[in-house]
Amino acid sequence: MNPPHLPPKTSNLESHRVWQRLKLLLGITIFSLIVGASGASIMVGWIWPKFAEGDMWIASYTRQGISRAQLESRVREEVSERVVSIYRGSLSINTANYFNKKIGDGIMLSSDGWIALYQPQYDGNFKNIYVTEKSGNVYQPENAIWDKYSGLLYLKIANEQFKVFGFEDEKYNPDEVFIWQNNDWYRTQILYPVFNYKIPHLDTAPIRSYSFEGSFGAGDVVINNQGRSVGFVTADNTVLPSYYITRFLTKILSGQTVLYPSLGVEGWFSEEQPIFVTNEEDGKIGKKVQGFLVSNSISPSNLLRKGDIILKINGEIVAHDNLWYTISDKESVRVVVLRNQKELNLTVKVQSVK
Repeated sequence: MNPPHLPPKTSNLESHRVWQRLKLLLGITIFSLIVGASGASIMVGWIWPKFAEGDMWIASYTRQGISRAQLESRVREEVSERVVSIYRGSLSINTANYFNKKIGDGIMLSSDGWIALYQPQYDGNFKNIYVTEKSGNVYQPENAIWDKYSGLLYLKIANEQFKVFGFEDEKYNPDEVFIWQNNDWYRTQILYPVFNYKIPHLDTAPIRSYSFEGSFGAGDVVINNQGRSVGFVTADNTVLPSYYITRFLTKILSGQTVLYPSLGVEGWFSEEQPIFVTNEEDGKIGKKVQGFLVSNSISPSNLLRKGDIILKINGEIVAHDNLWYTISDKESVRVVVLRNQKELNLTVKVQSVK
């Protein structure tokens, strides 16, 4: 009998040790191959997704596609609680009551009950308007402010604690959005910005919106995949950006008013409808001009006249996306005007227009 701690007499001690090392080396090699293959599959799937193959990449790519096409359940639930339905009028059958007509959906702007909704036609009467929450609570507005330039209506309901919306800033370019319709969120794709408001218009009035795929109802709420407000669907089936809300939000909450900074003129920008000048000598068509064409002066004492082309304000070339901020919170501005083919330098007073 051999002692249990010794190898059989027929075994070679050196061969036994070599075999043990080979088994360990084989195990390490197999494990390394598995890890390497897994890493290579992931790298190929993420770096060259169009050329990658294999079940692992397909599963990863499918999950990514699903997450983009659908709104996360957490975001879906939280944002839905911040959307309210607005009705005008109520009717009754015996002892049963019901709302007459839904005029749109609104979003909560402040915890103390300010709401915004798209309502381009408003008669000034808010006494027969009803606001309903998802939880079932019903409120009637205490106050209403209407912005005739954007078509947005602001309502103030009971002084309670409400969950409010977050907003995207003006630099945000929407791509994939979700629209609230029939108590659910539907995905669509933003196509391109458009200028679709009436010409002529107030110099700082909203003019930009976004076209999108599909057809939705005027007043439907639009958000991104993070649950932030992108805007409202307009009567022209475009998205009115929410930064037209945030521009006034502070003044609405504090002063309960909507006032546009303005040079006191109406007209349009060259981005909306091209503006050009003619040669003074032969009357031939000259170059296109970038600026704002004045078609009407609101104030008779205004230094700006019908037919003026506003080229620069405080040294900045005039465009629809900077005029608001160039003149906002200022008493007067330096203006370069093209009048009768001659440039004039004027100091124009900034006005507040309702």
